[in-house]
Amino acid sequence: MTQPASLEDRFYPITTSLSSCIQLPETKSKSFKIKPQFINTLPNYYGLESENAYFFIRKFEEVSLIMRIPQLGDDAVRLRFVPFTLKHLAKKWLYSLAEKSITSWHNFFKAFLKKFYPIHKTALMRRNIMQCKQEPNEPC
Repeated sequence: MTQPASLEDRFYPITTSLSSCIQLPETKSKSFKIKPQFINTLPNYYGLESENAYFFIRKFEEVSLIMRIPQLGDDAVRLRFVPFTLKHLAKKWLYSLAEKSITSWHNFFKAFLKKFYPIHKTALMRRNIMQCKQEPNEPC
């Protein structure tokens, strides 16, 4: 007969392993080497209002271009490395996504910008551009 769990044991939650929201593309080879220095070169994104999501994506894509792994395509490389770049609020957002909901870089890109660069920011930028006028002392 098994002994019942003590009250102290019941205070600690059981650990579970949740599946990732990123479904990695199939690869031709099951063995490939990812160099640790790749992770150190990646930009970080924290999910703060002051950060520019478009700038982060552009910088991430530039860095990922130098991370050539012959057995992996560009999508596979980017999807493997993007979780290492997200910190704090951005990482919480990634963990909140549904299991295997991200299947390509394009899916991630759309979901990321929808969350961290919403339509109202684009509309505000467009309005500011449209309201731009030349000051009397500015040359043409």
